[in-house]
Amino acid sequence: MLETMPQCSSSCHLEARSGLAALQRLARPFTCLPKQCKRTHSAHQRLVHCSSEGHIECSSARAGISRRAAMSQMAMLSFLATTFRGPRAYAAEGPQALQGDVKAAVMQAFRKAADKGKAPVLLRLAFHDAATHEVSAGDGGANASVQYEFSRPENTGLKRGWRVIEQVMQNLKGTVAEGRVSYADLIALGGAYAVSVTGGPVIDVPIGRRDAASADPADRLPAETLSAEALRLNFEAKGLSAQELIALSGAHTLGNKGFGDPLTFDNQYYKSLLQKPWEDPTNTMGSMIGLPSDHVLPDDSKCRPSIETYAVDQQRFFQDFGAAYTKMTSLGARWS
Repeated sequence: MLETMPQCSSSCHLEARSGLAALQRLARPFTCLPKQCKRTHSAHQRLVHCSSEGHIECSSARAGISRRAAMSQMAMLSFLATTFRGPRAYAAEGPQALQGDVKAAVMQAFRKAADKGKAPVLLRLAFHDAATHEVSAGDGGANASVQYEFSRPENTGLKRGWRVIEQVMQNLKGTVAEGRVSYADLIALGGAYAVSVTGGPVIDVPIGRRDAASADPADRLPAETLSAEALRLNFEAKGLSAQELIALSGAHTLGNKGFGDPLTFDNQYYKSLLQKPWEDPTNTMGSMIGLPSDHVLPDDSKCRPSIETYAVDQQRFFQDFGAAYTKMTSLGARWS
């Protein structure tokens, strides 16, 4: 879709690039090194060895190319070398910081496309896109493959989030950000936007991800009925620790899972985990709070320390969530 083609290695491309380099060297003035010659030579002059030992003769006639011809050919080869790289969707290779006018345009596009009420689905979309990564298989991850996976039961309702991403991309047309971000970038940025617009930390997410052309392998997202140990193993397979599992689980503070205000990003999730309202027989709504996979976390010895920390230290939660989110949205990413 927006995937950048790899640099061409064909003979025609290599010839164009090497020829361009040669002409660029030729176009630069230079001075003869031997003491016998003190002249400075222009592009149409070159040094030619004569039969006399140790002597170098300056000769325009033997160069076989004029300055005008050299510059003309250099311009043509420069065009060819650029053309053979193929279409370019991004400005540079590897993860790039989103900044300046491009960042302003992207944020404006999100503000036009998504009000605060869209925050929960945007954050969920980001997790479901990235969490297909598996370290041992070396595939899946943050690549916008979720757009091909809406028929999977775990992705029910995510089309609402995807429509926002499509609208944001449409909003970027005609701006300085057009062609600078992929759909995978926008999914990752959408989750970060959701967190900040609901009162959470500002997360700087890099851009440059390539979009997938097909679905990622199925059955890699954690099921809602997993035990705490199974959850940890699932996250470890993605390259995420138990602490990062708990930090990312704090995203459940958004939405209708019952952890406080559904449109406020805070540490209420962890306070509720320690209170266990689902075990209170006097709380008729307690069983509706959270998922079974949330309920098992506070009883796990490797998970509970982070839960206790975040329950009393919201800033620490914000800090750790930002770091874990940035890592998660880079899982398995192929960078342009």
